[in-house]
Amino acid sequence: MSKKKKSATNIKQNNKRLKELEDVIYTYRAKDLLAYFLEEFRYGKKKNQYKRSVSLLYDLDIECLEFAISRFHNIDNERDPARYFAFLTPFITVYITTAFKIYEDTWVLTVVWAVALILVMRSLNKSRKDRIISGTMLKTFEQVKARKEKLEERNISE
Repeated sequence: MSKKKKSATNIKQNNKRLKELEDVIYTYRAKDLLAYFLEEFRYGKKKNQYKRSVSLLYDLDIECLEFAISRFHNIDNERDPARYFAFLTPFITVYITTAFKIYEDTWVLTVVWAVALILVMRSLNKSRKDRIISGTMLKTFEQVKARKEKLEERNISE
């Protein structure tokens, strides 16, 4: 009798976690979505926790998986560092042209330019970290979807 209660409790907990995961995928902002999956799949956890997280992904329906793939694909494209090159090229050109002209306040321009460059590099580094997370989760969701589709094809053919 207690085994039935435990399995019923496990099913309820699994359904609750599945609903939470669906809410995360459909409603969270990109920043919160990445933070959730970074924490969920952070290295250093026990093997059973990873297995539970991955098995929860397999419980999602195909539509939810497709939506997650599209979200992570968009996040990956948003964080592409190529979008900063249009900003950096004129910025560097302006610095070089002003630095080689003889001004008394050249050091002030150098300091301003260095601070701006540090801010841009911080933004690029944050964007790179987010892109790594989104790329990893994109690949994971694509693999889960491919395996689910393959399993469904097998079930249909049998």
